[in-house]
Amino acid sequence: MTKKIKLIVVAMSLIFLSACNSDDDVYKFQKVKNEKIDHMHGLGYPNGKETVMIATHEGLYEYDNNWKVATSEKHDYMGFSPVKVGFYSSGHPEPNSDFKNPFGIIKSVDEGASFEQLAFYGEADFHYMSAGYETNTIYLINEGPMDKLDFGLNYSDDDGDSWTHSKMEGFNSQYISNVAAHPSISSKLVIGSQDGLFQSKDFGNSFKLLGAPTVITYVTLTEKDGIYASIENEKVKLVRFNLDNGDLESLKIPELSQNNPILQIAVNPIDEKEITIASYENDIYQTQDSGKTWKMIAEKGTLHD
Repeated sequence: MTKKIKLIVVAMSLIFLSACNSDDDVYKFQKVKNEKIDHMHGLGYPNGKETVMIATHEGLYEYDNNWKVATSEKHDYMGFSPVKVGFYSSGHPEPNSDFKNPFGIIKSVDEGASFEQLAFYGEADFHYMSAGYETNTIYLINEGPMDKLDFGLNYSDDDGDSWTHSKMEGFNSQYISNVAAHPSISSKLVIGSQDGLFQSKDFGNSFKLLGAPTVITYVTLTEKDGIYASIENEKVKLVRFNLDNGDLESLKIPELSQNNPILQIAVNPIDEKEITIASYENDIYQTQDSGKTWKMIAEKGTLHD
């Protein structure tokens, strides 16, 4: 595996944690333009809305024809997983915060104004995490030793109260891009890897390779299909795949070099023709017509309309 590709892939009580804001500092999203972001950790469409949100090293942003930034709660959101009721995340609190570091697993239903602490608060930070948009089933990869969580792939269908370890039989790649849970079927998930796209229909106990082996840099699932980004023959590709029959459809994308691959993909769950992608260098593009035309909404991290 080349150094270049490594850069791509290496990137129990319930407590209510409420934002402490004064009347003059109410949590909200306000318009910004030409602001620069760095270290983007996720994007998607939370809270059943058609507004895409991005999670960064310094808080949340959203885009709906213009950019807005959250005025407070500027945490480092890792493992950001949008769902219909809000989002799940891991990560680290902002400097001088009263929250414990790391977050473990948190859940917000009010666009990041407040959080429920679900599991492993102050114990762990999970980079590889995904939750089903409709099911709220959480999948995560535990990369280190923990007393209450097995090493490797685990899932929870009760907001982190209990966890089941997945056997991962048939999965044979050392380097992964991300985990993607199916929106409405808890038992289905896919994992992108340096050796291809692996699909499971039994909670990750067994996996099969979907299609030919290729370097997958990100994958996401919709109800019947999925979209993955890859590097094939030194070219960046975006491909829609059918979960039932494995049919592939290449989507037109902006010109991107293999040194600037696609590392994030989000599909609007209400209108699947709208797709947002983000690259290694934090170029962000959005299409309203399944890739026929694209609009650049951020260039190397600089946000513009």
